Amino acid sequence: MKWFVGFIAFLIGLWAVLFLGYLPSQLVQAQSDAFIHTPAHVGLEYDDLSLSVPDENLSLSGWWMPAGEAHAVMLYVHGANGNKEDKYIGALDIYAAFVKRGYHVMAIDLRNHGASDRTESGQLTFGSEEYRDIIVAIDMIEQLAPGLPVIASGTSMGGATLIEASVRDNRLEALILIDPLLDPQSASLGGIQAILGMPKALLGPTLWSATNLFGLGGDAQNIIETGRTLTLPILIVQDPQDPVTLARYSRELANGRPNITYHLMPTPPADHPVLADAGGWGSHGAAFRLDPEDVLKQVDAFLAAL
Repeated sequence: MKWFVGFIAFLIGLWAVLFLGYLPSQLVQAQSDAFIHTPAHVGLEYDDLSLSVPDENLSLSGWWMPAGEAHAVMLYVHGANGNKEDKYIGALDIYAAFVKRGYHVMAIDLRNHGASDRTESGQLTFGSEEYRDIIVAIDMIEQLAPGLPVIASGTSMGGATLIEASVRDNRLEALILIDPLLDPQSASLGGIQAILGMPKALLGPTLWSATNLFGLGGDAQNIIETGRTLTLPILIVQDPQDPVTLARYSRELANGRPNITYHLMPTPPADHPVLADAGGWGSHGAAFRLDPEDVLKQVDAFLAAL
């Protein structure tokens, strides 16, 4: 009996170390790889940028993709564990579409991502610290294209980061948010499930530990409330079956807000090749790759009305 009790105690201890210690400690860390392809891969001319965040001694990596006779600038912001290439999102093709429409495009690697510097903690904060990178990017845009309006687009955590930046800096003319991260708890749980492939019911303790013991998400806990204070035009493009950034939260943000245009994407067929490669992430952030014509139609109409 003693050996059996000891074995059970060992299993409980192993579970605690793994699910309350090791996994949460890893989940709070940005895990982004460097980019593989550059804008040249889709036929775009570009310049490499280095942007300084002087108060924090950080250097950010970016791309500047100029358009002929541009009438505005598009700033693109990737999601958690992404980078400026954002290949699953199809970011390079998005850049090409905007350059073709007469927009200079800037894309940056947020802190702790891609080729940008890491902070001391290296943690994801869902926009509560990353917003500073957006302000630095706008400063650079004003040097590269003075006088042109700046519109920003962000996917997942990139959307949360733009919301956090917009309440602190009024220089952005409009936001385009694709499957924005608006509820840190549910998005974190969906992301953990996508990574581990385990039922959500078993992952509650891991999420609790990541949030309360390891600081997952920093101070970004009321993103919807923050977003509802904004008055600038916002377009939300939402995948209906996104398992990470749930559609209910996008609807909640848009509900009753005359400045927010909400577009729910059509449900993709189950055998769509994009979904076949997505694993547990499903359609998260994949709107452009799933139906580029529909996304560009919505974006064109939104921008034309500004």
